Amino acid sequence: MSGVGDDVLDNAHDLGDDAGRGSDHGTHHSDEAARHRAEYEAAREKPADQRTAEERAAITREHVRLANEDPAWRAEHYDKWGLGKRNNAEELVDGQLLPKLVEKPGGGWMAADALPYADAEKYHLEDLVRGRDTVDPQALDHLDKVSAKRAAGMELAKAEKAYDANPTTETAQALAQAHEHFVATVGQGVPNNSKLGEALGEEAARHHMLRQEEFAGATEITDLPETPNGSRRFDQLWRDKDGNLIIVEAKGPNATLDWRQGSGDRDSGTLVKQGTIEYVRTILADMDERALFSPNDAKYAEEIRTAIENRTLRYVLVQATENTGQYAGATLRHFKIF
Repeated sequence: MSGVGDDVLDNAHDLGDDAGRGSDHGTHHSDEAARHRAEYEAAREKPADQRTAEERAAITREHVRLANEDPAWRAEHYDKWGLGKRNNAEELVDGQLLPKLVEKPGGGWMAADALPYADAEKYHLEDLVRGRDTVDPQALDHLDKVSAKRAAGMELAKAEKAYDANPTTETAQALAQAHEHFVATVGQGVPNNSKLGEALGEEAARHHMLRQEEFAGATEITDLPETPNGSRRFDQLWRDKDGNLIIVEAKGPNATLDWRQGSGDRDSGTLVKQGTIEYVRTILADMDERALFSPNDAKYAEEIRTAIENRTLRYVLVQATENTGQYAGATLRHFKIF
């Protein structure tokens, strides 16, 4: 990565480093502190969603300085749940999420992450909460099977943990039974990992939530290119009855929205979160990188950008409801990206 991202990365772990230093740098240190303050004041004048990576970094650097130098400010925002922990992980200060803090070897505190956070997700419209009674009967058996696979994986993981903590004849027998059930339910040689929960979220979107009356006439785009490990792409892309695109973020019952390093000219110097326009732009940049050998990546990236320009793009979260092996429904939430 080069350009904006490199500049931010070069200074990233110095976010707040100046705060923990003394005055031995003399005039140079004073000038640097004044420059940093000026950069912060200029950055905070801009709406958060219009800030560059450097401007976001300037805000974060000032927050770390305050955490080191202003006890009252720190008490207002940190340490309630333990040293360095944010009092409210969703709190916005100067329009941005506060950084996580870690102690520096020489004393003082610094930002835990090398890059500043972009905006977190926002929601609008009414959530759709649907139970198994709203599933097409022809799809219910399939969703039950997907749910049973995830439940078998969870049971196996629980049995493994119990045996590791207390390896007795009883826990060994329970582990053997859980493994036998897992193989019978999921299949021989299938790894027990998060893919089972991800599959439940995706199938809940595909066979349930995007089939509700609110999305009547919508169809899934089935030639959206896959990637080797399933990352750097959208979970699903749909087209509604009017031809407008819907991006689907699909999650298992206990899954959360993830942060990742941004890509592209606007977002490469920040951490971006699923459910945001910054994350959409990041995936589009990833698709651009594959465009030369993946024509469909190029085609859909262009169409999504047009939808952003026309503000017709929708982005939704589908999260399957917790269950014990029988499909229990899902919730659909609308991300506010414009």
